[in-house]
Amino acid sequence: MNEGIGAGVIINNELYQGTYDFVGEIGHFLCYEQGQFKYLEDIAGVDVLLHLASSQGLRVKSLKEITELLQQDNQVANSIVKKLATWVGSAIVNAIHMIGPQTVFIGGEMVVLGEPLIQPIRETVSHYLFGEQAVNIQFSSISSKAVQSGAGIYAMIQWLEKKEYRNLKRLIS
Repeated sequence: MNEGIGAGVIINNELYQGTYDFVGEIGHFLCYEQGQFKYLEDIAGVDVLLHLASSQGLRVKSLKEITELLQQDNQVANSIVKKLATWVGSAIVNAIHMIGPQTVFIGGEMVVLGEPLIQPIRETVSHYLFGEQAVNIQFSSISSKAVQSGAGIYAMIQWLEKKEYRNLKRLIS
């Protein structure tokens, strides 16, 4: 969870990409707020959190400062984080109902917010799941730079595939 919000779907220990390579884009789940549709990442990203905090009188410029306010039990900061976490929890419920994962990992920059972030997500998921589903929701141990690492790995794989294709083409010619 950064400015954007994404997910990875792992099936049989492999990243599932789907037909168009967009599987897991939960940041583009549509949410209906104040009479209009918005993408989840447009109402629950880091930039939104900081903007909401500033607009409600909190003098913060970073997640670290929000975290400090949460540790001081600042009610305004708690309320903002809970609102965003509830939206994220709603998207996770939708994803669970679509693909049925056993575990959902929360990662990215927002993990520094700790329990005030993950607890409302868990509560929303628990409240809206049906049947006997039990889904483990936890923070990821992957670094907050997972997006950059993933993009680098993806670029390297693409480069290697092109190189392999050229070599194969040369051998056939």
